[in-house]
Amino acid sequence: MNNSEQSIRKFNPGSFQSDEEVIEQFAVRRRELNMVLESLRGNIDSPLYEHVLVVAPRGQGKTMLLARVAAELNADEELSECLLPVRFMEESQEIFNIADFWLDTLFYLARESVRYDPDLARELRETHADLADRWREEALADRVFDTVLDAADRLGKKLVLMVENLQALCEDVDDDFGRQLRDALASEPRIMLLATATSRFEGLDDAKQPFFELFRIVDLEPLGTEECRRLWQVVSGDVVSEREIRPLEILTGGNPRLLVIVAGFAQHRSLRQLMEELVAMIDDHTEYFRGHLEVLGRVERRVYLALIDLWQPSSTGEIAARARMEVRPVSTMLGRLVSRGAVRFEGSGRKRLYSVAEPLYSIYYKLRRERAAATVVRNLIHFMVAFYGIGKLYQMFGQPSLESAIVREGIERALAGQPRSEDSFLRVAWSAVRYISDKAMANAQFAAELRLTEEIQTALKEQEFERVVEIGTHFMDSGGVDASLMPESLVAYILHIRAIAYEKLKDFEGVIGVGNEMAERFEDASDQTVLARMARVLIHGARAQRELGELGLAVSTYEELIARFGKREADDLQFPVALALFEKGDMQIQRGELGLAVSAYEEVIERFGSSDAPEVQVIVALALSQKGDVQIQLGELGLAVSAYEEVIERFGSSDAPDVQVLVAWVLSQKGMMQIKMGRAAEALRLCAELEERLGALADDEKVVFVWRARYVQALALLLKNRRRMAMDVFRSAYAVFVPNNEMMMSEMLQLVPDLIANGVLARDLVEILSGGKSDALVPLIVALRQRAGEVVRAPVEVLEVAADVNKRIEV
Repeated sequence: MNNSEQSIRKFNPGSFQSDEEVIEQFAVRRRELNMVLESLRGNIDSPLYEHVLVVAPRGQGKTMLLARVAAELNADEELSECLLPVRFMEESQEIFNIADFWLDTLFYLARESVRYDPDLARELRETHADLADRWREEALADRVFDTVLDAADRLGKKLVLMVENLQALCEDVDDDFGRQLRDALASEPRIMLLATATSRFEGLDDAKQPFFELFRIVDLEPLGTEECRRLWQVVSGDVVSEREIRPLEILTGGNPRLLVIVAGFAQHRSLRQLMEELVAMIDDHTEYFRGHLEVLGRVERRVYLALIDLWQPSSTGEIAARARMEVRPVSTMLGRLVSRGAVRFEGSGRKRLYSVAEPLYSIYYKLRRERAAATVVRNLIHFMVAFYGIGKLYQMFGQPSLESAIVREGIERALAGQPRSEDSFLRVAWSAVRYISDKAMANAQFAAELRLTEEIQTALKEQEFERVVEIGTHFMDSGGVDASLMPESLVAYILHIRAIAYEKLKDFEGVIGVGNEMAERFEDASDQTVLARMARVLIHGARAQRELGELGLAVSTYEELIARFGKREADDLQFPVALALFEKGDMQIQRGELGLAVSAYEEVIERFGSSDAPEVQVIVALALSQKGDVQIQLGELGLAVSAYEEVIERFGSSDAPDVQVLVAWVLSQKGMMQIKMGRAAEALRLCAELEERLGALADDEKVVFVWRARYVQALALLLKNRRRMAMDVFRSAYAVFVPNNEMMMSEMLQLVPDLIANGVLARDLVEILSGGKSDALVPLIVALRQRAGEVVRAPVEVLEVAADVNKRIEV
């Protein structure tokens, strides 16, 4: 995730921010902004003012909207000529009567006047201090009010009083406040009111109350999918699709403040990583979620907790039973919670069902109350990541943990290993130090170097990466040995190992720091071993930049490595150059540059296709496979099939386990392409060939490809209109289905709609899927049960995902 330079406020937006910052960061609520500005513009020349009340629960963007209105009144030439925004604090806790209200107006008016008339602003501050001391005077309110009007005349502007949380203010003031304020607003054309409230409080709809029909009401509804996407882009700097942002819309209930909080946690994480770590995010923000509960009254909170613990749309009676209360007071409290915007309902009368407006609060409470809930939440998140395709291209190509885990593990071992030249040198050198020369062992320098390597290797073996960093840093910085006497290759080794350790610790800034140190120390190096280490550290640096969301810098780092080492023929440099080209292609996919990614893979194949080095040949095979995968995304199915066939032709007879995994992958991918091209018979033939190769794979790898073979086989049988046989194969595929394997989950979510489209009954699929693995497929099973005609009760977020599943099935 990009680290956006903009500081988006979760609370008090607009405070200590310039108008330009507020305008730049205002990403949503444009329709409501125009509604408010329309009323204010209309008031300029109208004898009758239209005062405005913005109504929404906490966190829905009321304060940000007022800040944006104020910025517009200051920035727009026409509006600034006539109107002056006077913004109150979000909580007006010192207002108890009308005199207090006008004193606060005077205080904030003095602050807003500085930009137009500093002398007047100073005078108003002094007048405010003087009048505040006269609080015992009966005519204080009138004196302060007259001072405010006089200031408006001297400024030549009408005042727009921006008062937040009007409903809370009205609860704390004396009985005459509302009437006195309305009289002032009705009689005075120099003042208009723009207020906010968390709900449509009682006085708005009662003809006997002073605020009846005083306001134009502007409701702020929860953000829709497109608004969530735009806000996420402003907050995070990341461009995501509506499909990718949909899970966060569901989980936050479209609440802008919650979305900003989630985005803050997501810094230096992709959206995909964020979803995977959402449980940790909720735990990190315990105080925020707890505070949300603590603002509720005791009885209100009891009812709210009962509802979130039920974690599904529930009737008043069910909530009362869970709260251990009578129905009547529960009904009253639910009405209050609905007016706060904390709870929503559907239906009417006895069929009315209530649910929490923002599902994250239910998830927070369930996680705190029940340990088992964490598994339920993780299953839901895992399902959403697969269904909504979050980071799908990155998952498939940027870090494909599915089809080529073994391949990638082999690459990582090669990347962390010793260059060949260093390996042969060290075998002689360290043997000589250890066994041949007593004098050499007595030499402190050689002994220190030997201890260093032994300590580092021991720490690496135990995966004590903090210790690895500590050992290397201490050795180079302590002064215990003369650094000038250390071989350059040893220094390069230490830096390389530190980069690996920082990467394992997810300290990506540390990795980049090591890269900078390596470049500074060895700018003019010519030793092949040092250069090989440097190239490897550059790869780790580029990966760190990727993790920090700096994809452009990552591509540049790979290009720097390729330019510096690409023309050298040394075997030790072929591997990092090939890997840099390959991973550059990965980065270009993340940036949406699929054509450039294909070019990068083709360059790997062209430059290194004839290499004898096993680790380089693995990268060539992987490049061919990835090239085919990307060409699928480009719609170039024929070219993708050709790439897969080349993998099979060139590497099909290889005995290397990692290469065999790739061959199995491309066979299954080629089978999928046959399905897309309507060639059922060829797809079935490829399934048979794939199954013949499964014996060469380890058990955990074999399960993946048994699933893929049966998945393709089921689709091929559907193409041949053999529905019953396809269902039998589907049953056998489900037998090997691994719920936490995202590829399998994604393909399951593609296969089920295909089965439905070919006439398979939803209830038959529910019967198959409702086994021991059903916990991972809850939204899918709910969707199928709904299609079978059932009325299903489930958590709101599950119902929303299920609704999206059904939409996909119907397409």
